[in-house]
Amino acid sequence: MKASAPRRIMLLGAASVIVLAGCQEDQTEVVMFDDPSTCEASGMDTETCEAQYAEAQAEHEETAPRYDALAVCEAEHGEGACIEDENRSSVFMPLMAGFLMGQLLSGRGFASRAMVPAAGSGYATTDGGTRAGSLSGRGNVAASSLTTQAASTRNAAPLTRSSVARSGGFGASRTGGFRAGG
Repeated sequence: MKASAPRRIMLLGAASVIVLAGCQEDQTEVVMFDDPSTCEASGMDTETCEAQYAEAQAEHEETAPRYDALAVCEAEHGEGACIEDENRSSVFMPLMAGFLMGQLLSGRGFASRAMVPAAGSGYATTDGGTRAGSLSGRGNVAASSLTTQAASTRNAAPLTRSSVARSGGFGASRTGGFRAGG
């Protein structure tokens, strides 16, 4: 009977570690890239890099913030960092500067998010929820950052100078501000 008591204590100790780990928000490592070629240069296979870049491009097209004037877009994303939306004249959106990608916690593949310039410096996901100082390197983000997609902005009314001012700027009204990333 004495031999089983230490074993039971060890099992209880292991269970408490698992429970405590479950209380923390899961983090995942992400890597930032300018384009598929920088992804490939990091050692990733071509097919994965191209697929993840295409996923990020599709997300960018669907969720990048839209503005009613070039000046409003550039105030939020930097001078020269905005283009006219191909599908809507006189509506402007930030350029896709690169993408971040990471392996899903399930271990079943990768996910990626588009990165756009943020005024001042750095880059952010299209919802402003994750920021990075550069488009190279690694960082840790909440796992939900890879799987939570921003709401579609494709047909939404473009942001105006006053709506941006009311919301506190890029990302603030949609996510409650920036979360640290990268």
